[in-house]
Amino acid sequence: MLRNNLFVKVALGSLLIIFLRVELVFLDLLPTGGDMGAHIVPTKFFVNELFNNFKLSGWSQDWFAGYPVYYFYFPLPPIITSLLNFLFPFSISFKTMVLISQVLLVISIELLMRKNSKEFSFYGFGVGLLYLLTESFTIFGGNLASSLAGQYSFTYSIAFGNLSIFYLLKSKYKYSIEIASLLLGLSVLSHLIPFMIYLPIFAFYFLKSDIKIFKKISAFLFFLFVAVRFSFSLFLNLEFTTNMTYTPYTQLSDLVKSDVLPFVIGAAIYIISSKSKTSLKAISGFEIYLLSISIYLFFYGPESALWNGRIVPFFNLGIIILFFNLLHFDIKNLTKKIQGKYPLLFFILLINSYFMYLYYSKWGNTYSITTISVILIVLFIFLISINSKNFLIYTTIVSLTFGTLSYLPHWLNWNFSGYESKNNWADITTLYEGLNTLEPGRIMWEPNSDLNKYGTPMVLMTIPMFTDHQSVEGLYFDSSITTPFHFLTVSGVAERPSNPVGGLTYINGEFDKGFRLMKDLGVDYFIAYTSSIKDKANKDKNFNFLFSNEVFNVYSINSEKVQLIEDNLYVFESPDFNERLRNAVLREGSEQSFFEAAYKTFKDELNYKIIENYDISFVEQNDKNTELLISDLNIQNELITFKTNKPNQLHLIKVSYFPNWKIKNGYGPFRISPSFMAVVPKDELVEIKFESSNVEKALNYLSIFALFSALFITYTYKKRFENVK
Repeated sequence: MLRNNLFVKVALGSLLIIFLRVELVFLDLLPTGGDMGAHIVPTKFFVNELFNNFKLSGWSQDWFAGYPVYYFYFPLPPIITSLLNFLFPFSISFKTMVLISQVLLVISIELLMRKNSKEFSFYGFGVGLLYLLTESFTIFGGNLASSLAGQYSFTYSIAFGNLSIFYLLKSKYKYSIEIASLLLGLSVLSHLIPFMIYLPIFAFYFLKSDIKIFKKISAFLFFLFVAVRFSFSLFLNLEFTTNMTYTPYTQLSDLVKSDVLPFVIGAAIYIISSKSKTSLKAISGFEIYLLSISIYLFFYGPESALWNGRIVPFFNLGIIILFFNLLHFDIKNLTKKIQGKYPLLFFILLINSYFMYLYYSKWGNTYSITTISVILIVLFIFLISINSKNFLIYTTIVSLTFGTLSYLPHWLNWNFSGYESKNNWADITTLYEGLNTLEPGRIMWEPNSDLNKYGTPMVLMTIPMFTDHQSVEGLYFDSSITTPFHFLTVSGVAERPSNPVGGLTYINGEFDKGFRLMKDLGVDYFIAYTSSIKDKANKDKNFNFLFSNEVFNVYSINSEKVQLIEDNLYVFESPDFNERLRNAVLREGSEQSFFEAAYKTFKDELNYKIIENYDISFVEQNDKNTELLISDLNIQNELITFKTNKPNQLHLIKVSYFPNWKIKNGYGPFRISPSFMAVVPKDELVEIKFESSNVEKALNYLSIFALFSALFITYTYKKRFENVK
């Protein structure tokens, strides 16, 4: 049958990977574009520092004065990159990982739309392609545009969610429920939001199924094995993330985008005008659930850590599946309206030709090889589908998708052709060469949208990847509690700051104050980009000019990473764990908020610091006649050591606070404003180490226990089943 024709499958698969520019993927050039151009930094860190040491999370000093890496962002994509890195250079491994996410999403939708598990769905593939290539949003997740902006983790999560539903409902494989549970676990490791959307419908079908209880238990244990360590650790540490306070959308047009509006109207007309209830059998509970939960959460969901813009991809998926399921169910009635084979053939050929003409007219001159290859494959699919009316109509889905593209081919080329191919990349390489002649330090740089000419406005976030320095600004805004204080500071020393954290009162134009706050954050170097900021820095004696490459000016700043705390202290007694967790999840903004108090003291430069759960009895009287001497300071990713001449005194360490930091012989670390650590060492030699918490260790053991229990139950059940037979 044509639906299982190998040539059809190969042609469609080739169509997808050729359009996704597989030839650029296999060039040894680092990807760029949007957030993707910054994602390479923590992914490279994961490959080198975590995966090779059998870890899935840890601490990195690369961004935000240090942050917990892969505690709050998702480890599966870097795991895939690490595995691919055994075969390819890092740049190719990363781009291949992104490519796999797009292909996997289309496959998952094709599988979902099959009548049964063994019959390939031509129209399902077309629907998957259509969903992937929607262009009405670029950040919410799920489509190619969002993936190119850096949301490929979200794409992976949706794909694994789809696959889990397929194996649970349609697969006849004897271990299908176990596979479904593992896939749902992989959805968690890819992104939390799709997992939370898929979990209720999965649980409903899981509990409803008549599968033996032992198989359900083993399947659940397989899920725990994959998901429990990451998800529980994320949940328990949510209070140490930054609330970005995204503004929720409120209009219907924000949910129903222009490129899916025709499907909304078409599905509504079809359902209302349908004379036979049997046609409604084409509708499954899955897409109805997606549509219902999307509408509810978008308009009525609590304003919490979930930004309602993230709901749009699920509405899109639900309405597209609904429309094409209705179309597929009634395809024979539609084709009957055109009498005869040749009129139908001519009509479909005319439509396909029109859309292919649109596609070529936009992209043929710019990306000729890719464009012509896509057109030839579509023509081949059309020719081998001539004897099938249904398949002929489904080719129109493919042609329509390519013919209506407006910017994706450009973005694919921009991202996958890499940093190194950009016309002005030499500006960055000469800057980095200059930085590598300086002592390692913490760098704050002037943000500007014009930096996009180098590949992405976030290009200087790659400083840790190419030099021995750290960038204060990084990509994972939510992951570090230092994030708001960085953006508040840089707003004073930038001509056009981005000011992305909502709810802050920024200091735009207050250059002197920006300098003082930089010192408070332990910044060692500043990079100026615009002429106005260069002029201000050149006139300010606090900025020591080091070098210029005619585009960027680099200055040094005298600051300390370790200081004695001589300011007055205000002891903040943190609320109980349940209240802190509720505030972190729902973002309620409790009056008992360490951040609010720390933010006020930092912004207003008050003469006291906020310190959490601190006992003054730890500290001896400070000998003010003796100057603090810090020597042998060494700040590594998971170890901080130095010598002090003032043990038993409260020391400020300008590295972001996280509860996994432990001092070897002393008290603390305590969280202290703005977002750093304070310790009282008992000895002159101070050692502070980042360690796995007892809860994390217990979760590791629980994960291993769940795996062996699942394997034992599966093996025992299999032996009993064989004995019965």
